[in-house]
Amino acid sequence: MKKLNKLTHIFIFLMLCFGLTISCGTEEEPHASALTVTVSSTNVQVGTAVTFTAATTADGDLTAESTFFVNGEQIEGNTFTPSTANEANEVYATYNDMTSAVANFASFDLAPGEYTQKVLVEDYTGTWCIYCPRMAQILDFFTEYNERVIPIAIHCDGVGIEDPWVYEHWQAMTNINNYNAPAQPRGKINRINEVDMHQFGEPCPTNPDTFNGQLDSYLNQTAPLGLAINSTLSGNSLNIQVKVGFDTGNITNAKLVVNLIEEGLVHNQANAYAGSNIPDCIFNQGAYNVNPIPNFPQKHVLLKSYTDIFGDAIPASEVAEGNIWTRDLNVTLPNNVTNTNNLYIVAFVVGNGDEVKTRAALNVQRAKVGTNQDFD
Repeated sequence: MKKLNKLTHIFIFLMLCFGLTISCGTEEEPHASALTVTVSSTNVQVGTAVTFTAATTADGDLTAESTFFVNGEQIEGNTFTPSTANEANEVYATYNDMTSAVANFASFDLAPGEYTQKVLVEDYTGTWCIYCPRMAQILDFFTEYNERVIPIAIHCDGVGIEDPWVYEHWQAMTNINNYNAPAQPRGKINRINEVDMHQFGEPCPTNPDTFNGQLDSYLNQTAPLGLAINSTLSGNSLNIQVKVGFDTGNITNAKLVVNLIEEGLVHNQANAYAGSNIPDCIFNQGAYNVNPIPNFPQKHVLLKSYTDIFGDAIPASEVAEGNIWTRDLNVTLPNNVTNTNNLYIVAFVVGNGDEVKTRAALNVQRAKVGTNQDFD
């Protein structure tokens, strides 16, 4: 009996050892049907499409049947074009009840080899100002002369016809210690250089050639930097992203200005030229031969600056050849907007001066609100 018990114990012991050997000696096989996602490139330039595929070892390519998510948002199809730089974009796929592991890819900005030089022209004006049609006409000459001219009309306060677009900081801007435009009309090129209105030789502008040549030296400069603008509008909430790409690090006191302007506006405009005998003057002819001119086009009207009016400082460490610096603004539309479909962002960088009155605009960009204007 003792011998039988001993054999029984030995048998049980051997069976336990055999079972443990089987259990400990076998590793769990990976799931043969796990969904995997593959990225066509792990480093892509902003604005360049990247393609995703999904597959399992059992079923093969399931890209067409899968749904893809980038940074938590479902995308259409299996291609994605990044609009911003991001070192760790995340993508995963789903198919039926399977979800893949996350794959990563980076998107990066690439500064162009060179930028297009554009020119800012600001018109200090007012609906009450009897000679301001002069500068408005010159500004039309400028914008027709070259598409790289970007205009802004800064409405100042005065006596007479009420101006609904008087800019809130007009006094600071016109101050003689800043941009020195105490009397209107006044035109400034790249903020600090005077527009020659030839008011004595040609008091009512009639010949574009008299005026346009003064822009050439600015248009022919080599751009030290460029700008890109992207914006979205939801109700009154405006999101703006401005990128500044540097072609040189030799810029001091660089500052960014971001303005909101509106086109398509009209208002009564005081007119000193009505009834005059100046030959070929548009403002003493037809419907314009009246004071005030009814429903006169008020173009490029400055509504709001979303930075300091003299510019927000760009960190000196960011001003380097080949670097791109980004500024994001989440702001609200002002109350004086007439039509959101006519809104534009004008952004520019001033620099290379120790005072407001010596810091010129180095380059400027314009984009319709709700659109993306890349570097050019």
